Amino acid sequence: MLGNGEVAIEVKGTSRVEDKALRPLRAFIDEYAPRKALVVCNEPAERVVGPIRIVPWEVFLQSLWAGEIIS
Repeated sequence: MLGNGEVAIEVKGTSRVEDKALRPLRAFIDEYAPRKALVVCNEPAERVVGPIRIVPWEVFLQSLWAGEIIS
């Protein structure tokens, strides 16, 4: 977690994050209630699944360096 527990980030090496792979992060969200939850991966485009934002690693790094992840 980043930003005093405000952002939960999980990194996956896959090009397609399936719903079942999100179960552990969902359980984490239920227990700790971070403000943002991200999965950084090799998917070609950003998408949102419930409270989880799935982000290509390049987009994540650009957003992190721009100060948009922890704000």
